[in-house]
Formats: sequence, C-alpha cells, structure tokens
Amino acid sequence: MRQLPIGIQTFKKIIEQDLVYVDKTAHIHRLVKSGAYFFLSRPRRFGKTLLMSTLKSYFKGEEDLFKGLKIYDLEKDWKKYPVVHIDYSKITLTKETTAFEDTLNKLFTNIGKEYGLQIEEKYSHSAFLSLISLLYEKSGKVVILIDEYDKPLVDFLQDTKTFNENITILQNLYGLIKGLDEKLHFMLITGVSRFAKIGIFSGMNHIKDITLDERYADIVGFTQEELYSNFEEYLSRVQNRYNYTREQLRNIYRKKYNGYSWNGKTKLYNPFSILNSLDEQDFLYYWFSTGTPNFLTKIIKEQHFLPQNLEGVKTQDLIGSSLSLNNYPIVPLLFQTGYLTIKDIWHDNDLRRNYRLDYPNEEVRDAFVNQLAASFLNTPDISPRTEARDLKNALLEEKTDDFINILRSFFADIPSRLHIAKEAYYHSIVYLLLRLVGITALLEKETSVGRIDAVIEYSEKIYILEFKFARKDTVKDVNILAEKAIAQIEEMKYFEPYTASGKKIILFGIGFSDKKTAGKTKVLQLPYSP
Repeated sequence: MRQLPIGIQTFKKIIEQDLVYVDKTAHIHRLVKSGAYFFLSRPRRFGKTLLMSTLKSYFKGEEDLFKGLKIYDLEKDWKKYPVVHIDYSKITLTKETTAFEDTLNKLFTNIGKEYGLQIEEKYSHSAFLSLISLLYEKSGKVVILIDEYDKPLVDFLQDTKTFNENITILQNLYGLIKGLDEKLHFMLITGVSRFAKIGIFSGMNHIKDITLDERYADIVGFTQEELYSNFEEYLSRVQNRYNYTREQLRNIYRKKYNGYSWNGKTKLYNPFSILNSLDEQDFLYYWFSTGTPNFLTKIIKEQHFLPQNLEGVKTQDLIGSSLSLNNYPIVPLLFQTGYLTIKDIWHDNDLRRNYRLDYPNEEVRDAFVNQLAASFLNTPDISPRTEARDLKNALLEEKTDDFINILRSFFADIPSRLHIAKEAYYHSIVYLLLRLVGITALLEKETSVGRIDAVIEYSEKIYILEFKFARKDTVKDVNILAEKAIAQIEEMKYFEPYTASGKKIILFGIGFSDKKTAGKTKVLQLPYSP
C-alpha cells in the first residue's frame, strides 16, 4: 500500500515519495485564476500548510510534480514566480519581542539568499519591503504565502503585553502590502482566528475572504467521496480487523470524524484524525489531543457562558468584534477554532445570513465536553471516574436516589470559592455529566405553557426534569425545592406532550442550595386524563 503522509505537509515530498495525496489542485487552479489576494480561515491540523506548500510548488513552476493531477490538464501556461513563504509555525515565538523580530529578519534574509540577494535591514518590516522590491527587480512579480498568520497572537492570548507587541510587529509588516500591489502577483493568508477588529490588515481591503465561499468549501479537508476513493486499502484493513460490514464502518467514521462544514452542505473529515485512525486502526481523539483548549474553557467560565447552549446555537456572527479576549464572543471563537461548525444557513426577512452551529462530530463533542466538565468540576480529568459512569446506570435502573447521591459527590469536590450561586451553574454541571456518559438530554424544551428544564427519553421510559435553586440563607431544607419542582411539573403539565408515547413517565424534581442537593420523583399514572 502507498504510505500515508502522516506528519508530512510538504507537497514535493509527498509526490516524490509517492505517498497518498488527495487531489485538491482543481480548487487551487480556480483560486489562482480568479484573483490575487485571498484569506482562508480553517482550524488547526486541517491541511492549510499542505495547501500552501502545493501553491509554493505551483508558483515555482515545478510542473513535473503535478503530472497526473487535475491541475496538470487545466494549466496551459506554467510560469515561475519568486515566492516569499512565511510560516509562523516555524518562527521562534517567546515573550521577548526582539526574538520575534530577529527570527523574522533571519527568515527574510534566508529567502533573499535563495535568490542571490543581500538583505541587511534591521527591522522586519524594512527587511520585508527590501526583499519584495529586490525580488521584483530581479525576477518580476512576487507571490506571498503567509501560513498560520495568527500564531504570534493565539500563542499569547493570555499575555496581553506580548500579544499587543506582536500586533504592532505584524501591523508594521502587513501595512506595507497594499503599497506593493504593482510588485505582487498573488497572495494567500491562512490562519485559525479572524481577529477582525485588531487592525492587523488595516488598509488591506482588497483581500477576499474565502472562508465561507461555497466554491472553496472543501479546498482542505476530506469529503466522504475522497475518503473512499483514496484510502480503500486502509479502510478494508480496518474493516477486516473489526469484522465490520462496509456500511457499519462508514457510519462509525461518519459519526466519529466527519461533519466539519463551512457552507452547511459539504461535510468534511479532519485529515489529521482520519489519517491517524486509518494508520493505527483505532478510533481515538486524535485531533483534540494535539491541543487542549484550556484558554477556551477559561473564557467560557469567565463569561458565564452555559455549555449546554453550544448545541444547536444560532448566530449571525462568525467573526467576532471585540478587541479584548475576555469579551471576545465565544461562539465565533469556537467556530473558528473548530469546536463548532455550520449545520445550517438561512436568510431572514432582512436577507441577513443566519447560522445554526453544533459540534462537528463525536470526537470533538465528547472530548470537549470532558474538558468542560473537568474545568467546571475543578478536576484534572473526569472521564475515567466511576461515579460519572454510574449516573447512566442510575437513570436506566430508575435508582434516582443513587443519581442524587452521585451529584452530591461531584458538588462536594468543588471548592466553595469556585461555586457560582446561580441555577444555571447547576444546570450546566448536570448537563455536562449527562453528556459525558452518553445521555442526550433535551434541554429547555418548549411547550405551549412554558419550558421544561430537561427531558431524557429512553425506549421504555421518559424523565421530565425540573430544577430549583435557592441560596442557603433563603431555604432551610433543600428537599422543599425538589418538591416545588415536582409541583411545577404537575401544575404546568409539562408531561402532556409525552402521554401518548406509551412509555413510563417519571417526574423528577431536583433541588440545589449551594452544595446541597435533593431529588424527588413521581411516576405519572397512565392513562392520563386532562
């Protein structure tokens, strides 16, 4: 079998070593023929660096590398251009501003040497300007490829001083580009975040953002068709190992790793996850494990954003508009970083685009929920804990007292200073624990008379849950809260939409008062008569 290009992001190396290559060159040809200045945002480990490497080989006129690929028949005029390739993943990034400047200068000096040029300027923006001008004079119009442009910012999101210093360096650098228009042939900038308001690209209003352009929805990432047309032998190997049918294997991969979308239609696999899964013949959290999003969970907690609101969230903003990370809208940030993706797009009466976002797949959802639960419960890792798994059995076996006791044990472990005296905080923890063990709870279910806090439906029974919270100085007995929750379910008849299901209906009231938790249940007598 042809080897998988795991860890290899250089187009030339993949082709010369005859590794598996998913052909995206038709997209590349369309892009380079349709304009000159572009920006593309995609999550980490999604194929951006390989895209840039492919473009670099194309613009350097390495025609032989493209034989057999779609672009070979499309391109009629293979021209050679000088290429300035800035890959921030390979640039030294520390808290010392001079180190960033020095590394950039060294990069520009080395690119100059490749073309027989001497670059001697002291500052990075001056060295960049000199490099472009000298390349143009010697070889004609220049191509600029900037990969992971936002890494100097993302790496210092929690270090305001270095973050702002790096912004200044980048502003000085990119501020030169529009004035170099006559010397440039093509430019593509890629990154994860879009940082719309910090002015890095101020004055560069000629850059076309193709992040949500449907024509380039799958310019990186693998479609279902690409997966099965390029990796057949590896898929067969996994199928034989587990004795799956082909349809079973398709469903597993689809649920586990598919689902990323930038147009609500084209569904994509993250290349990093799928390549490692095929290689190891396993189904682990490959993409998630390469970068624990501690800063994301920190922002979610600081902004008091409810984790349960991430599923099916609706928004019109996928960019974000705050200069401060602490106030940066969490939904656009989670979309840009790959933890949420587009499930649906529609226009309202004012023709504004609306988006429905959700987790792309099980890998992201399960791993991120685990991360959030650990953060909210102030524990390093929660997934292996027996108590979490016992929650599932307690509900299945209708042992609601055990369910309440397990909740108490989790709340007891949280330091008092981390408790948030709000009902939504307790909702969030219950939601996270249920999600963690594979229980899907329908939250804030709308009825004709109000909202049910949660509904959990099994094949033979349905739980109707209502939560009640009060501060400890306002209630003497937390059991009273649980009784009030049951009373509200009965008074509002939250169970009525389910009485025709033929299933057992269990009313479950849960009361919270600081670290105290109580529960009360009541089985609805059927048949029910209004």
